[in-house]
Amino acid sequence: MLWTLDEGPADLDRLPITPSLRAELDDLAMQYDESMNGDYPPDPGPWREARCERFNTDVRAALARLRAELEPGWAIRDEFTELHEDPGLDRYLADPKGFKR
Repeated sequence: MLWTLDEGPADLDRLPITPSLRAELDDLAMQYDESMNGDYPPDPGPWREARCERFNTDVRAALARLRAELEPGWAIRDEFTELHEDPGLDRYLADPKGFKR
């Protein structure tokens, strides 16, 4: 998610970026939501490591585009934490109801 320092979540429609980058950022936000366990977010999400790596690569590319497209005077503080496959995913998938960390 993109945040402004003084207003909270960034309104992508107000940023001086191309519509294609705006759509890409929206898509990445939706993908991130899909990486979470919809039934109980603290439990492992559904993504394997290869999917996490693709997402991380896509986020880094979008961040580079954002830096290139924003006008001078904008500062970007990168606090992106890469996603990785949860080490408990196989145990969770084998027994979701009985899963314990």
